[in-house]
Amino acid sequence: METYCKVLIVDDEMLVRQGIRHLLDWESEGFQIVGEASNGMDALEMVKQLEPNLILTDIVMPVMSGEELVRVVKVLYPEIEIVVLSSYGEFEYVRSTFQNGVADYLLKPKLEANTLLAVLKKTVQEMPAFRHMDFTNEKGQSVDYVLDKLISGYAMEMDAAEMSAYFPSPAFVLLVADMQESSPASLKRNEEWIEAFLKGLVQEVKRPFIIHRLSHQESHIRILLNTEDEGRMDAIHVAEQLVDSGVRGGISFYVALSKNFSKIEDLHDVYTHDILKVLDHRFFLSDQQLFFADELVEDEGNGDPFDSEAFTAELNHQEFHLAFQRLSHYVDTMPDRLDTDMFEFKSFLGHSLFNIIVSLLHFHYEAKTLDEAKYEYFRAIHEARHIGEVRSLLAKFLNEATDCITGNKTSSPSIQKILLYLDEHFTEPLTLTEVAKQFHFNPSYLSNYFTIHNKEGFNEYLNRIRIERACELLRDSAHMSISEISALVGYSDHSYFTKVFRKLMGTSPSHYRKK
Repeated sequence: METYCKVLIVDDEMLVRQGIRHLLDWESEGFQIVGEASNGMDALEMVKQLEPNLILTDIVMPVMSGEELVRVVKVLYPEIEIVVLSSYGEFEYVRSTFQNGVADYLLKPKLEANTLLAVLKKTVQEMPAFRHMDFTNEKGQSVDYVLDKLISGYAMEMDAAEMSAYFPSPAFVLLVADMQESSPASLKRNEEWIEAFLKGLVQEVKRPFIIHRLSHQESHIRILLNTEDEGRMDAIHVAEQLVDSGVRGGISFYVALSKNFSKIEDLHDVYTHDILKVLDHRFFLSDQQLFFADELVEDEGNGDPFDSEAFTAELNHQEFHLAFQRLSHYVDTMPDRLDTDMFEFKSFLGHSLFNIIVSLLHFHYEAKTLDEAKYEYFRAIHEARHIGEVRSLLAKFLNEATDCITGNKTSSPSIQKILLYLDEHFTEPLTLTEVAKQFHFNPSYLSNYFTIHNKEGFNEYLNRIRIERACELLRDSAHMSISEISALVGYSDHSYFTKVFRKLMGTSPSHYRKK
C-alpha cells in the first residue's frame, strides 16, 4: 500500500482551491489532497477527522484567519507542517505565522506548479515520517488526476490502454449525491459511506461494474460507474437502494443519475449540462430524492412567460380577481419546468405579492394585517425547498388578499373614491366644500361621513398625505426651496405649511432637510 503525504487546502476562494488542486498531479508526486476548507474553523474540524500531514493555508479568511489557524494547529498538532499562501500586502501576517512555526510561504500571484512542488517536497523531506521516501515522479499521471482534470473541463492526453484496463466496460454513468449544507467533516464521512455502500451493492447485481469515487465539488459527492451497455437498470437499482438507505438512516440528500455515455472525455459535459441542470432545477421537479437526467432534460420545454404588463394593469383597474387568477395560474404551471431559475422565480413572486399589497393599500382596502405579514411571506418563499410549498403559500396569501377586498371592513366604495380623489388632487388648493361639491355631498355630511368611514378626519388625512410628499421632496430635491415645496404640495401659505409640518413631524422643514 502506497504512503502519501496527506494535504489539506484552506482558502476562502473556491477558484483558488480548485486552481491549487489542478496545478499538480498530486498522487504521482507522492501527495494526496484529503480535503478542502473555506476558513480556519472548518479546517480545524477537518484536521481532527482527516489527520493531514501538511496544511496549505491562506492568511486572510472569514470566521477564523490563517494566522489563528496556524497558532491553534501548532499548539494542538505540532507534528503537522504548514505552508502559508500570501498576497503581497500581507507580510506582517506572514511574519507572525513564522513566529508560530510555519514551514514556508508562497506568494499567491506567483504560484506556479514547479514553485509549489519544490516548497512541498522541501517541507515534507524535513518530516521524520517521510524522510525515507523518494519523491521522484516516475509513475506518470494517475487515473484520479486525469479524471479530476476531465470533470473540471480540462483537455487531457490519456493512455488509452491504461484507461481501458481500469474501465473495461463500454458505458459510463455519473451518479451525484447532493448533501446540501453538510459540514466538511460530515461530507467526508458521507463520501466514504456512499462509496462503501455502492461497492457492496454492485456485488449483488447481475452484471457487476466498476465504482470509482471522483473528487467532490462543494456539497456534491461524485461517483463514476463503468458498466455494460445493458447495465442501465442495474445502475438505477443501485441509485434507488442508495436513496432508500439514506432515508432509513435519516440522511437528507438528493441523487441525480446521468444518461449512459461512452466517451470518458464527455465527463465534464455530462456533469455540467445534465447533472447540474437537474440538481439546480429540482425545486420545480416532483417532490422526490432521485432524478434521472436523461428523462428530465429530454422533456424540457419553455412554458408561457408571465404577462407582467397585464397583471399590473389589472391591479391598477382594481380587477383583482383577474390579477390573482393570472398569478395563480402561472405558478401552477411551474412544476416540472426547467426553463426558470429558482432564485429569479422566488424574487418574481415576492415582488408580485408586494405589488398586490401596495395596490390594496393604494385603493384604501383594509390590508394593514397583510402588509405586516409580508416579510414572513417573503421569508417563507425564500426558504421553500419545493414548488409545492410555494403554491400553498400563494394560495394562503391570495385568500387573505381576497378577504381584504370582499370584507371591505373599514371602507365603503364611496369613501374609496373620495380618498383616491384626494390622493390624485392633493397638490391643488382643496377645501371640504369643493370636494363635497365634486361628490354631490353637503359639506357637513361629507365631514361626518369621512370621519365615520375613515380613521382620520378630512383635514387630518389631507394634511398627512401633503406632508408625506413634502418630506420626499425635502429629501430628494435639494435644489428646491421650502417655499416652492410648500406650494407644490398644496399650501399657498408658507407659514401654515411650516406649522402643519412641525405638528406632524415634530420639527421644522429646514431642520428635517438637514438630517
